[in-house]
Amino acid sequence: MAQFPYAELHCHSNFSFLDGASPVEDLVARAVELGLTGLAITDHLGLYGVVRFAAAAEAAGLHPVIGVEVELLDAVIADPSGVVVPGRRAARRGRPPATTSMAPFDVIGAAGAVEGLPARRRPERARPPGHRAIVKEDLRGIGERQRGPHLVLLARDATGYRSLCRLVSHANLAGTKRVPRFSQALLAEHAEGLVALSGCRDGEIARRLLVGDRAGARAAAERYAGIFGGSGGSRVRAGTSGDGPATSGFFLELSHHLLPDDDWLVAETASLAADLGLPVVTTNDVHHARAEDRELGDVLTAIAHGRTLDTLADLRRPNGESHLKSGADLMAMPPGDLAFARADPATARAWVEGMGNAVEVAASCTVDLGFERYRFPGFPVPAGETAFSYLVELCQAGVRRRYHPVSPPVVRQLAHELDVVEKTGLAEFFLICWDLMRFAKEQGIPAQGRGSATSSIV
Repeated sequence: MAQFPYAELHCHSNFSFLDGASPVEDLVARAVELGLTGLAITDHLGLYGVVRFAAAAEAAGLHPVIGVEVELLDAVIADPSGVVVPGRRAARRGRPPATTSMAPFDVIGAAGAVEGLPARRRPERARPPGHRAIVKEDLRGIGERQRGPHLVLLARDATGYRSLCRLVSHANLAGTKRVPRFSQALLAEHAEGLVALSGCRDGEIARRLLVGDRAGARAAAERYAGIFGGSGGSRVRAGTSGDGPATSGFFLELSHHLLPDDDWLVAETASLAADLGLPVVTTNDVHHARAEDRELGDVLTAIAHGRTLDTLADLRRPNGESHLKSGADLMAMPPGDLAFARADPATARAWVEGMGNAVEVAASCTVDLGFERYRFPGFPVPAGETAFSYLVELCQAGVRRRYHPVSPPVVRQLAHELDVVEKTGLAEFFLICWDLMRFAKEQGIPAQGRGSATSSIV
């Protein structure tokens, strides 16, 4: 069988809670077994599995790519008809229906009589600083098309990883448990160092194409190319061009899961990419490591929606194609076979090109989490001083205050301790702790340093 190099850039582990079925270790092992050149873990709404994934990939000799799939509250361009962010279904008995002006996760409290039920009067209360209103998401019966549009983000480097961390942190602070609030404004603010993929069928561009809004899909693609950068010269907003997949920042995503309209959607997405001069990337939107793991995925979906397997109906995945696949497996899908190539050679070329681009993008994304290194926020020292020299100066002044006389054993012990601090690179850590204790004493705040270093002369 011919070999087709491939790297999967859209993959969910079981850290996509109740959405992904396989541990990161299983996904890494399967990727190595399939001969993938790289693997991205893009868990839904969080970075919880990053450390375990990076460690497993390093141990297996697989190139890791760190990412996340976000679910946005709003569309990147105007969406007056609710194509991208449709209104939620009518609320349960006792609550009024959601209005189109609301964010998709908001819950309206009863403000008056609803269906003949009396309203419960709630007195206004003072809220402490930093108070966040409780916003809960009821998943029961809510399919993906009733939720916000998806977007896949990959960290190109350490700067991109910081952007991902800040995005997720801000979104969680704005939302509540399991319901972070990602907005387009927040996304644009933290786009540095990121590569964006247009997402699966639930991405904004795919949603617009599926309802015939090709102009809206084109405008959305141009806007994302402007935010993240994309190749295409004059046909895409000035200043966004890249030299190739390794430097482009936005890609239109091609995926095929043997659904009835997948042939059409892949062709339309490839055509849009060609019109705009944007690169494409082929993915499989993976939710489990092997085909047989699909049953566990159905169980997780049933738990998420509060249903039994018998009543899960259309909320389950329509088939078992969302598993990790090799390049040869993807070339066996319709856009890669000979019959499709004869009927639509442009789309077939885009499919193959997308597989090659996936390899290049994966290779260009390198994040060293530096598990063995200490990283401190830094400590300002007087001009002409380093953190260590300033620490030595403080220690020498302190030893003269506390030891009378300063005996040779004290001098030797202090020199030994400072030598250890220098070798371990902990001078800034000691200065930060000293500064905290100094401030507390000056303000009359009871404080005590903790840790094994408290018994040392330093």
